[in-house]
Amino acid sequence: MLIQKGRVFVYRFIQTVDILLWLKHKMTYSYFQHRHNFAVWCAARAVQRKFTKTPILKKAIEYSGVVEFIKENEGKDITPKTFDIHHETWCESIIQTWEKGKVSGGSYGRAAKLLAVYIKSMVVVRNGTSKLSDVAHPPIDRIILKNISKDKNINHPNRTSWKSINWTELSKSKYITLINDFRQVLDGQPFWGTPGNSWWNSWGRF
Repeated sequence: MLIQKGRVFVYRFIQTVDILLWLKHKMTYSYFQHRHNFAVWCAARAVQRKFTKTPILKKAIEYSGVVEFIKENEGKDITPKTFDIHHETWCESIIQTWEKGKVSGGSYGRAAKLLAVYIKSMVVVRNGTSKLSDVAHPPIDRIILKNISKDKNINHPNRTSWKSINWTELSKSKYITLINDFRQVLDGQPFWGTPGNSWWNSWGRF
């Protein structure tokens, strides 16, 4: 009889703990967290094929500092130069997280795309008129590079070479060069594109 009561007590105690944890989750789960979870999923789906799993990519994003930056600066002014400085720091942190987790193939190009899709899902599609949306880098992959390299309306000396770039193997220097090339073409327009720029509409598939 005593053993039976003990079991009932333990069962009810576990139930109480579960309820308290559920209540704590409900009280602390914010809209920002909801957006973050969705953006992580989108970003992970964009880069994880033949690479690594979502929990590892989530950890890399959350350790990089980009989440805190968005929380504190989403509505503030930011210049392309300032964003680029932060972006380099985030990419390097993401690569370090992959290295510590013994993840192979963790290139600068993959880190940049992970960030690009995360920021696009988290900020750009929610508020395309924000300063952060204006300067955020676009997701770069093979299909996009191939499509824009064919567009003869793009007046840039490096255009035809873009189709030969493998985004998964992009180094830091080559990535920065590519972003600067795109900035020259857009001439001050946000990376997410403007009506009439048919080549840039490729980003819309994300």
